[in-house]
Amino acid sequence: MLLLAPTPPPSPATAHRRPGGSAASCIRCSSVRELDRSPSRPPLPALAEAKRVVLVRHGQSTWNADGRIQGSSDFSVLTPKGESQAETSRLMLLADSFDACFTSPLARSRRTAEIIWDSRDKDLIPDYDLREIDLYSFQGLLKHEGKEKYGALFQQWQKSPSDCSIDGHYPVRELWDRAQGCWERILTHEGKSVLVVAHNAVNQALVATSLGMV
Repeated sequence: MLLLAPTPPPSPATAHRRPGGSAASCIRCSSVRELDRSPSRPPLPALAEAKRVVLVRHGQSTWNADGRIQGSSDFSVLTPKGESQAETSRLMLLADSFDACFTSPLARSRRTAEIIWDSRDKDLIPDYDLREIDLYSFQGLLKHEGKEKYGALFQQWQKSPSDCSIDGHYPVRELWDRAQGCWERILTHEGKSVLVVAHNAVNQALVATSLGMV
């Protein structure tokens, strides 16, 4: 869970540390008290008041169970175990009050969101940028097939994913850019408590970009 809070104006003693003396956005969460955003990316939208954001990953999918690389493909669905995991999440969040639920439109995430959201009266908000990382030619392969077919490229992906180019794309860097856009829509939404149901890599990117780690 992330708790995003407005940043207080900088004191005269610290204003000189920031370009133009402006305050950076900050994030408060369960493990990090307060971190300033990295200057390498545009600041997140300013907050007038605190906003609570809960990130949830989808339940186990058929391709998870097979050990197949999913990426942003949309051919897998929740397994019975995945449906049960989503129901467990629903029960855990039952007493929580949410103003909105953003979800990846991919079937495995959308179904997880539907189970968790259940009978709440507001519609789900699908956001295409919440889809899982685009892995291009790797998608659909079993992991051992990726190693056999792509060799050194697959090893580079495992060791240094942010520097790995697949089919002329840098998937991790593209994901960071998408996460920035997602935050802009989530933070400008009027709700004070927002649920986000998405995928492992995109949820990590949301956390990393919010903390200024990329």
